[in-house]
Amino acid sequence: MAKVAFMQLSSCWGCHQSLLDSSLTLLHVLPELEFVYWPAVVDFKLNDLEGYEDKSVDVGFVEGMIRTEQDKSNAELMRKKCKILVAMGSCAVFGGIPGMANLYSKEELLKRKFEDEAYVDKGSKTPTEHVPEIMDSIPNVDEVVQIDAKLPGCPPRPGNIVGLIASALGQLKTEVDAEKSMCDVCPLETCLLEEHKLCYGPITAAGDPVGRISQGYPVLGEFGLAENIHVGNAEKLFSQITSAPFKKEDVNRSVEAMSMLLNSTPLGYLADKQDPVRKVKLDPENVKMNKVKIGDSEVEVVNVMKDDYPEMSNNIIGAVLADLKTNPEYEDSAQTVCSQCDRNLEDKEVVKYKRDYEGFPDQEKCLLVQGYVCMGPITKAGCGATCPRANSPCLGCYGPALNVDDYSAKAISYFPSICTDEPENIDKFFSDPAGLFNRFTQVSSNVSGKIEDKHKEA
Repeated sequence: MAKVAFMQLSSCWGCHQSLLDSSLTLLHVLPELEFVYWPAVVDFKLNDLEGYEDKSVDVGFVEGMIRTEQDKSNAELMRKKCKILVAMGSCAVFGGIPGMANLYSKEELLKRKFEDEAYVDKGSKTPTEHVPEIMDSIPNVDEVVQIDAKLPGCPPRPGNIVGLIASALGQLKTEVDAEKSMCDVCPLETCLLEEHKLCYGPITAAGDPVGRISQGYPVLGEFGLAENIHVGNAEKLFSQITSAPFKKEDVNRSVEAMSMLLNSTPLGYLADKQDPVRKVKLDPENVKMNKVKIGDSEVEVVNVMKDDYPEMSNNIIGAVLADLKTNPEYEDSAQTVCSQCDRNLEDKEVVKYKRDYEGFPDQEKCLLVQGYVCMGPITKAGCGATCPRANSPCLGCYGPALNVDDYSAKAISYFPSICTDEPENIDKFFSDPAGLFNRFTQVSSNVSGKIEDKHKEA
């Protein structure tokens, strides 16, 4: 079993709540996990984590921002104890909404919070005892410790978190016998492939089948590629993959399986363009294809080129990637939230911008075209366009799309350029570009804090 730890820095606990909201989806991975530190759910103490040997925890998840010296110390402790460290949620990845505090000095913030008579009793003072020291500004977590994977979202979708855990398990590959496949140790009396269920057991290295697998859940490559596959079942799997396009459930399972079998993190909300699974969507023209014979016919598969493994393993992985390449159900690799949004878009031209509270948006028409500032065109996909589907503009919590270098700079150039309103009206509307465009990403932007204006005396 993999040892997993969850650390909460300064945050709202929303990311942990999102993980708990995954409900039955967790059954796919829970039997493979041993939670060694998770104070949001179990009564662990910090000294419990401190007592583990360095690098003895397989995967650590850090939620929240580094606001205090204690946060900094806790982040460093997680890096010391964990083999893989994941930044979970927009606060840990970009700084989050609390990162807007970098636009003010520490003294201004403390006075507003604890001494401003408009908000607290007259004579109130900033507490100094039994509280951690607040840092002068909020650094990005990856400036303090090395981060191996970043999972944005406010909060991340439950499926995103479970997918990342599954991917991390695939990279660990502990207690694995690559000389056998999962089919060789499978405890099920009836093969799932015989029931026409997608299972990657024939090409997955043998591991402990107790838990989810023994309960009838399909193998998703949890233990990496097998060196000796189950030939008969592998042929059945290949035939099943190439017989018809994947349905939504099979797409989700196959993306998780590929992340583990290829030892990468090709989940759309995590990976870059170099990941093989993501590449089939982002750069399909440059994906090399092979033709493989099935009886008297041929099918096209993606050229995987893993020479160390059996040809059938390459063919199966290539067939999966070929399906994902053209499958409309494969959404997580889409570049922006707009590509996941099913609202009608006739002409991306705005007559006049308006606030979210003005009027009631047409539930079928593009929100941006209606004049509502929707960050979808420049925001990385992965959320499934959750906010637009709830008739609310995208706020940008998944951060900039792959082709966007600086979020706010892109927004400042993009949104005025598609509006036909008078320039002075547009300028007045966007009077707070930092608060509107960098609400989640201020800390990680090129201008991460406030730059004081300095004027020479005449």
